[in-house]
Amino acid sequence: MIALLGRRARAQWPVLAALLAVVTLGATLLGVCALLVTRSASLALGVAAAQAEPDRTTVTAYTANIDGKDAAAVTDATRAVLTSAITPFGATTAARASSVTRELPGRTDDARTYLSSVEDLPEKAALVTGRWPRAAGHPARAETVLLESTAKLLGLRVGSRVRLAAKPPDSPAPAVLLTVVGIARPLPGAGWDRDPLDGAGYEADHNDGDSTLTFPAYGPFLVALPDLLDGGSSLSRMEIAAYPDLSHATPATLNTLVVNVLDADPRLTGTVGERAQFTRIASGLTGTLIAARHQQDVTEAAVLAVAVLGTVLTAAALALAGRLTAGLRAGETALLSALGTSRAQLAATAVLEAGLIALAAVALGVPLSSLLHAGLSHLAPMSGAGLATAPQVSGGQVLAVAAGALALTVILTLMAIRSEAAPGERGRRELLARSGADLLLVVFAGLGWWQLHARSAAPDTLQTLAPALLLTAGAALALRLVPPALRVADRLARRADGLPLPLAAFEAARRPQAAAAGLLICLAAATGTFGIALDATWNRSQHDQADLAVGTDLTVTLATPPTPGQGGAIAAATGAGVVSPASKQGLAIGQWLGAGDPPQLVTTDTTHAAQLLRGRLPDGDDWAGVTRGLAPAAPAGGSPVPVGGTFVLAGTATGSVPLTVAPKLLLQDPSGLRTLCTAAPITLDGTRHRIAGCAPADGMRLIAVALPVEYDPYALVAPGQSKIAVTLVAPGPVGDIAGWTTLSAEPMAGQIAFPAARAAGNRLRLTGTVQVGASEGGALTLVTMAFPAPEVVPAVVSRRLADGLGVHVGSPLEVAVGTTAVPIKIAGIVPDVPAAPGAAAVLVDLDTLSRVLTAHGDLEYPVDSWWVGEPTRTDLDDLHLGTVLTRAGETARLTAGPLNAGLPAVLLLLVPAAVLLLLAGVLLHVTHDLRDRAGEVARLRGIGMTGREIRTTLLAQHAFVLFPLLAAGALVGALGTLTVAPLLVRAETGAPPIPAVTPAWPWGAELLLLALLVAGCTLAVGVVAGVQARRAGAAQIRVVS
Repeated sequence: MIALLGRRARAQWPVLAALLAVVTLGATLLGVCALLVTRSASLALGVAAAQAEPDRTTVTAYTANIDGKDAAAVTDATRAVLTSAITPFGATTAARASSVTRELPGRTDDARTYLSSVEDLPEKAALVTGRWPRAAGHPARAETVLLESTAKLLGLRVGSRVRLAAKPPDSPAPAVLLTVVGIARPLPGAGWDRDPLDGAGYEADHNDGDSTLTFPAYGPFLVALPDLLDGGSSLSRMEIAAYPDLSHATPATLNTLVVNVLDADPRLTGTVGERAQFTRIASGLTGTLIAARHQQDVTEAAVLAVAVLGTVLTAAALALAGRLTAGLRAGETALLSALGTSRAQLAATAVLEAGLIALAAVALGVPLSSLLHAGLSHLAPMSGAGLATAPQVSGGQVLAVAAGALALTVILTLMAIRSEAAPGERGRRELLARSGADLLLVVFAGLGWWQLHARSAAPDTLQTLAPALLLTAGAALALRLVPPALRVADRLARRADGLPLPLAAFEAARRPQAAAAGLLICLAAATGTFGIALDATWNRSQHDQADLAVGTDLTVTLATPPTPGQGGAIAAATGAGVVSPASKQGLAIGQWLGAGDPPQLVTTDTTHAAQLLRGRLPDGDDWAGVTRGLAPAAPAGGSPVPVGGTFVLAGTATGSVPLTVAPKLLLQDPSGLRTLCTAAPITLDGTRHRIAGCAPADGMRLIAVALPVEYDPYALVAPGQSKIAVTLVAPGPVGDIAGWTTLSAEPMAGQIAFPAARAAGNRLRLTGTVQVGASEGGALTLVTMAFPAPEVVPAVVSRRLADGLGVHVGSPLEVAVGTTAVPIKIAGIVPDVPAAPGAAAVLVDLDTLSRVLTAHGDLEYPVDSWWVGEPTRTDLDDLHLGTVLTRAGETARLTAGPLNAGLPAVLLLLVPAAVLLLLAGVLLHVTHDLRDRAGEVARLRGIGMTGREIRTTLLAQHAFVLFPLLAAGALVGALGTLTVAPLLVRAETGAPPIPAVTPAWPWGAELLLLALLVAGCTLAVGVVAGVQARRAGAAQIRVVS
């Protein structure tokens, strides 16, 4: 047997080489996929963890109400718990602590202050003058830095000294002498929201939580951490943040980290004990890693689906090669049987030969898959995702290669054994078996599609097999159409005048075995076109998801309230054509009964919707058209206010009840940002009051003034009227106010009669008659504004909200924005609102909403972010405004991020593999077919046909078979793209993507692939036909005769 195999190998080495190449190709593809879901997946998880935003991986320990004598010990213990929780990773820690409040010396208003320490203070604040504090080393003395606002209010400067007296024993705080060594300005987005005064430096009515009393609070006095801990002052709050270094993370070390972090909270409580009244450890790290693993599972499922598709294609190629090899060896097999070789011995020979091929394939497939995986890792998108790696061998890879080679050679063995069946045993039984197989394929393909359509969050086996089942079933059904099509071609070709074309059609139609390679050719064409389309569909979906999630080209989510001039600074830093204030917040709708998250309100400047809004819309729509009519017809006017200008307000009121107003001035900067400038309540007794700090930037305009009128109800004897007259002296000319609107704000619109406003020079005079005591509750507000008062806010709503409420275009709604009831009218319905994918959301124009709110006496401007359209630069780190998110960055994260890079990488292999297998199958089929028909070719030469006519006949005959199969395969690939590709694409959570996936068919790439396949098939058939035509001569005629 060994000798037989040796002689067969020497005589048929091209055939064995072809078989080995096919098996090796399939095994190598499986090896690469195994490395993608093991080696690359492991590396991707670590890279994703290292690239995560710091606030998503930071581990923070919170403690509160710590006695001064325990402050240092609690701090050390907390750091120790955090450090052990971060094991096995290194970490840096930073502490922030604040003391209990204590009285400011020399004050009669019960004003208080507090000490604070921020370890990384130079990264959280900008030094205006002086230097940062250093540890004094003495509990009764300390250096301090003040925030700029605090220093101005207290009249302190560098060199000033403040002595804080000792506190009573119930809240111990020894006396301390503070020396001011610096003045600083807090940086936006630097965590000052965790300061007791939010980094504002002052709060008129502060409550420290110890009682219900409120008092003016100034601070903090920032000192070095050792001075705060060793000074004996009790701490009201302390937090220590640990920033782990995840640059060399692996799945195992990340699992250990998660377990340690989850266990850290009870350990901190047990370690600190009663020395702190409150302890907690919080981190987004666990959720971040869980989300990353889930996203990785989604990618791995898609990679495995592609691997199965490649394996099925390889099996089809190997089945064809095995069948042709068995046909080539038919004479040899018959001779061996005649010499007495049993069926068992022939089967053993086939098994041994297949085993040797499998061993050789494994020996070649392991290093080839390692090299190919390393090469892929140095190409986009894997290289850009940080997944480049050197060739490596893993156990999972070797197992996948060996299993793939073994499974493929089993097919080869079955084909060899099957060929031993007598011809009489085939025929109708074989036809029935094939029909049954086709039916089973269709049934399983239907089940796979149904399972994909069900969209379970966790991919299962049937979902992984579904693409291969669907394409194989489609190819098998398409193959059923070949014989009828060939018979039609035969009837049409008989009308031709020449001999080659009718002869070719006749031969193709009467030789159904010419379609033996049909399944491979059709499936390979379907796989190639489907692979290209799947890649395009996946990329388009990631772009669509990024566009809708961000909502614009660049967003800046503010860490602190916006300030005038920010829009101009962003425009200068980004080179953008459009910069708009925006917001996204929860919305209360009384009729909303939908499940899930509450409705969202998205506001921005819709006059520049084409440049600003992003997100896919139905064909024929664009954001400029969808939002037409949401914005006011004309921009707000207003009175110019010079930078640094100061207002003066005074007013009088008739009647016996003293009235007060708390003036609110609404100003707008050139970017459209509106800011509110307020003052403490002012009694209308004619006294003049200054209102400063309203215009810190150039180009600001006063666009509205609101005067909430209040009085002491206990001083009211009987309801009556009071005529008020309030004069606002502006720092510049007020100008013409003919277009201004003056009214009594809702909901108490009738309680201020005869509202009016007049302007003269730099004076704006507001008058009205207040109905004192006519109603209970609700503020009486006199408002004048430099624009008409809209009755309703036109809005565009998402389909989910419209369906949930059962509303349509034109339907009215009433929503609550903050505490103000706002009427809206639905002007349009879109699938999703920008920046709110999948949410029940409402999109309105920010200017229109602000006008309606102002007419209701609510001058608060709902802004928490900036939206930037068409920027040329995206680096805003120097502005320290908050979190910056770009559409391009989100797109890159979704398309080229480490957790998603596996799918486009494996698709880079699938299409070339399909091309190679198709061309190899065509070459094998044509070679064996023409070898079997050598006698027929010789007879054609003998009846007088020229070599050129013979070549034409052979080319046309195979073209009649191959080209329809290629077209059918492309059609199957297109149908697979329409039905399967959208179901294979998932969001990173495993849910269906939002917006819904739109199949993509890149015509250029698809036509190029089909042209390559046609050219390859033509070349293969042409070369073999030419050789056969040249060999056809008298010798072959004699042999045939």
